[in-house]
Amino acid sequence: MHYKRAMLHYDVVVIGSGPAGEHGAVQAAFYGKKVALVEKEAVPGGASANTGTIPSKALRETALALMQARSRDAHGVLLHVSGTVTVPELMGRRGLVTGREHSRIRASLNNAGVESFRGVASFSDPHTIRVTLADGTWQELHADVVLLATGTRPAHPALYNFDHQRVYDSDSILMLDAVPRSLAILGGGVAGCEYASIFAALGVHVHVIDSKERLLPWLDAELSLAMQDLFALAGIEMHQQVRAIKLEVGDRDVLVTLTDGSRLVAEKVLVAAGRVGNVEALNLEAAGLAATEKGTIEVDTHYQTKVPHICAAGDLIGFPGLASTSMEQGRVAITHALGKKYQQKVSDLLPMGIYTIPEVSSVGETEESLKKSGIPYVVGRTPLNENVRANLVGEAVGFLKLVASPKDGELLGVHCIGPHASELVHLGSAVMALGGTIHYFTQAVFNYPTLGEAYKYAAYDARSRMKRLGLPGAQPHAQVTAVPKTA
Repeated sequence: MHYKRAMLHYDVVVIGSGPAGEHGAVQAAFYGKKVALVEKEAVPGGASANTGTIPSKALRETALALMQARSRDAHGVLLHVSGTVTVPELMGRRGLVTGREHSRIRASLNNAGVESFRGVASFSDPHTIRVTLADGTWQELHADVVLLATGTRPAHPALYNFDHQRVYDSDSILMLDAVPRSLAILGGGVAGCEYASIFAALGVHVHVIDSKERLLPWLDAELSLAMQDLFALAGIEMHQQVRAIKLEVGDRDVLVTLTDGSRLVAEKVLVAAGRVGNVEALNLEAAGLAATEKGTIEVDTHYQTKVPHICAAGDLIGFPGLASTSMEQGRVAITHALGKKYQQKVSDLLPMGIYTIPEVSSVGETEESLKKSGIPYVVGRTPLNENVRANLVGEAVGFLKLVASPKDGELLGVHCIGPHASELVHLGSAVMALGGTIHYFTQAVFNYPTLGEAYKYAAYDARSRMKRLGLPGAQPHAQVTAVPKTA
């Protein structure tokens, strides 16, 4: 027998406790609103904390530590991965980090006064959310404003049979009972590239099958091609501009047939075919909404759906699908929905971090985007194999690349492949946000040895190129000073 409780009324109801949901709920509470958050799982954090970001990065840290230790050539130190070790065991600190993240999220919501409900949320009408609890009963919540932040899950193309014994998705691959001899990865997107480099570092023979001409084509081309070169050096076999059209699962291996007629054999297969939105349970029709074919929700620049009091943020709205941007989207969505003026848009400078080995990170304009816009630019580079810190940590690969205006040296873009690239990029992002130029880097004093000092040498390279071409941006006096904007 189903039991219906009396309806509860809230200013804001948030569905989903991942980065967008958590930060949107806390932002609403900060504005003094009565807020409820609904989460269907027993633990908060969504894919970021539980199935994607943290677990995969925990595995990456182990693989990276092994690779760096080998490259240091420490005499008498022998490192290898046991044939019986499971992938969960290789995640090392995953349990500790995830547990602390669960505690942090719960504390954040509790301290803000957000009321949490565990159950499956669905619309009864545009302002009413039904929460079906674990015992089959339900609770109805009336909301003046709704934030949808239900996230995504790995896509399962009908062409492939996901048995989770030989054929895996990007969640189930983390539960492998042993490190395989070989792995075929179908898809060269972010997840595919990250797992390719991780398993290669663990000694696995990796194949990447990708339909595109180059990996991650939205990156600066030089960065993307450099990643492909480093993948090749790591022993990763690339099969590009083809797709896998047939998987034949045997007792020990999987036979993969490609669109060009070629075939390959791998012990395991990872299908990294993108992600789809978690919308099935929401009963969007009752709210006057519909999802796209990929299960995403369309929103405007303020993250409003076509139903004005319902907004959506995070992976559920599609690209870029990063925890970092999702947090800000959640805050901006709520701020606009509540008519506040504090944060009406997400920064135009969105750093992109890809946790391959080595890391890839980018912010601002690429060479391709500037060419398309007809904007002149100059490039400065420095190889990280000349950086002492990169050599000390045993990951002296890649480069730092700066893209600047030839007129005054204004920094327009930063692109990096190498150790801690996702950290390195933030310095460039800050200089760009403040309207700074490459001359900041030539004049600044950097700790030695650090990865950060690579900025100085990339900036010197850009200045040298400007000087050879007789461009005004070579002169430090052309530096632009950031002036605070007045209201």
